[in-house]
Amino acid sequence: MKRKFFVLIGVYLIFCPLVFGQVIESTPERKEVPKIESYLSLHLNPAVEIPIGDSSSLFTMGGSVGLSARYVLPNVPGLFLSGGLNYSLNPLNMDSVLNKISAGIGLGAHIPLSSLLGIIAYATGGYSFDYLDAEGSIESAWNPFIDAGAGIQVLLLDNRLGLGAGGSYKNYFGLYSAVGIYAGTSYHFPVRQRLKSRKVVPGQPDLLGSGDILQLSNIEFENIFPVFHKYYDDNPIGKAVLENPYNKPVTDIEVTLFVRQYMDVPKQCSAPPRMEAGTAQEIELNALFIDRVLDITEATKVAVEIGMEYTYEGNRYDDEVIETIRVFDRNAMTWDDDRKAAAFVTAKDPMVLTFSKNVAGMVKDKGSQAVDKNLLLGMALHKALSLYGMAYIIDPRTPYAEFSKQKDAIDFLQFPRQSLEYKAGDCDDLSILYSSLLGALGVEAAFITIPGHILTAFALEVSPDEARKSFLNPDELIFQEGKVWIPVEITELKGGFLEAWQIGAREWREYSTRDQAGFFPLYDAWKIYEPVGLPAGGREITLPSEDKIVSEYLQELVRFIDREIYPRVNKLESEIARTGSVRAMNNLGVLYARYGLHDKAEEQFKNALGKEEFVPSLVNLGNIYYLKGEIDIASVYYDRAYRKEPDNPKVLLCVARVNHELGNYEVAQSTYRRLESTDPELAKQFAYLTLTGTESTRAAEVGRLKERVVWDDE
Repeated sequence: MKRKFFVLIGVYLIFCPLVFGQVIESTPERKEVPKIESYLSLHLNPAVEIPIGDSSSLFTMGGSVGLSARYVLPNVPGLFLSGGLNYSLNPLNMDSVLNKISAGIGLGAHIPLSSLLGIIAYATGGYSFDYLDAEGSIESAWNPFIDAGAGIQVLLLDNRLGLGAGGSYKNYFGLYSAVGIYAGTSYHFPVRQRLKSRKVVPGQPDLLGSGDILQLSNIEFENIFPVFHKYYDDNPIGKAVLENPYNKPVTDIEVTLFVRQYMDVPKQCSAPPRMEAGTAQEIELNALFIDRVLDITEATKVAVEIGMEYTYEGNRYDDEVIETIRVFDRNAMTWDDDRKAAAFVTAKDPMVLTFSKNVAGMVKDKGSQAVDKNLLLGMALHKALSLYGMAYIIDPRTPYAEFSKQKDAIDFLQFPRQSLEYKAGDCDDLSILYSSLLGALGVEAAFITIPGHILTAFALEVSPDEARKSFLNPDELIFQEGKVWIPVEITELKGGFLEAWQIGAREWREYSTRDQAGFFPLYDAWKIYEPVGLPAGGREITLPSEDKIVSEYLQELVRFIDREIYPRVNKLESEIARTGSVRAMNNLGVLYARYGLHDKAEEQFKNALGKEEFVPSLVNLGNIYYLKGEIDIASVYYDRAYRKEPDNPKVLLCVARVNHELGNYEVAQSTYRRLESTDPELAKQFAYLTLTGTESTRAAEVGRLKERVVWDDE
């Protein structure tokens, strides 16, 4: 039997090159070995066994089933190693059965006839555990065995599934011998395929040393910054040139990029689905990093795997290129786009939320509620940062003034949590922190960049037209994006909020007139550079006492109100003393009312009405009672104004609101329809008046409309 085994291997070694030569010569342009579709496969082969020789007088026809694995030797195409288990059931002529459980290893050959069809020959040896079940008693023994056979195999489903049939010879050395007929199936695990020799195309460079079909060249990577790991999902971290130097097209092209430490799965990159012969195309390389990349605190280098899969001449191939990329630390970025700093503005960081929510709770319902809510919050946060001990310190290693001019220089920016922990930061760090605190309270913020500096602005709730009327110095405001913004020089923490506001306004005016100021709302910047949060952690922070924050916040608020109203109060009082003007009395009342000084406002409106039935004063006095919750009294003044000017839009609004509040929905809605035809823009602001019951209440609360009135000053 050993002689037969070696004869079989010898036949293979003589015959195999002849067959391979025929396959190779079928494509004379290419000099390559047959393509190996899989190195590892599993085979399941049930068989019928027919005893022969002396065994035929003792045994009848039996059966077996075998499960084996085969491994193709990479350096000797066509040869494979095998190993497996087999179970045989062989009935004896008497009423008993011989059972055999065997395990063995062996060597075999696959002789391809085409890309799908081949001849299989094998020889296996090993040991079997045999036991005889006869009349209730079991006898067992161990025996060596050999098994040799040949057959055909057909590959299906992209060379993954195989079907085969053939014959075999088994000998258990004196115990049992038989021939078998088997039919089975196999699964072939896919592996990376590549041509093992090169092809020289006339007129094209000789690709020495490369067996790949598709070529990836000119690979270039950008600097990788962890803070932009979401950005890289849609924007490339690098580029490369994909080439097809062969004389036939390549189809079904897929390119992926993978960094093992910092990606869950390979990222599909842009690639042409088909490339004609002799063409090249630049492609972009993308990556979807996981949050773990934010653990990097020192710049490092990592390996990146670029995978390529494609179809050539009906066969599927894949290949891989390994490159090295540099990943900077989590605080690094460049200033080639000022909007990039928005990625550091993490309003949902637990430490940021703790600071901002606590401050907002401390000052809630303190001071004048007539002042714009966002202005009050901006003022309170600025004061809290000052009392917290936050300091402006220029980073000597990466000063913003220098690094912002060098678009490729690597700057170091702090996350808000880090600034709160360090209690210090550069202008960019403090702007990021202040913007994050504002964002945590739902206040929209923006970055303002001027040569060598960055500061913050935040949006008010008031409309541009209302702001121009109500603020003493509208030139201290920024009117952008259809909103009103307050610029704040956040590095000015010791002098107070008003000083920080005035400095910020001056810087904006100076540089915007020269077209040297950039204005970047974070809401828009986040569409490109999404905010990312640091991994969980950070130490607890201790805020200043509530009494201290509230006390100094109220002092700042009084300073603001005094600054805003008293120059105008003096002017209006002089006019009233000189002329007794009803209009001046009304305007003085509106000035007081806008800053929450309702008692003084009420006095001025009544003074005006003591002289004449002045409609603006009727409306405004009704508003005072409306804000106090004395709806019945408010209704009296609104009705008096309605009798005088039934088509006045502000009067119609007041009548609709007071009737809606009293539950007179039919009157409220009919009056509101008249307002829509008279002043559609004003009507749109109070659309909740078309609703009834709890639905209208929710709509009014969402828009904070219950506490908002329209003052009438002429």
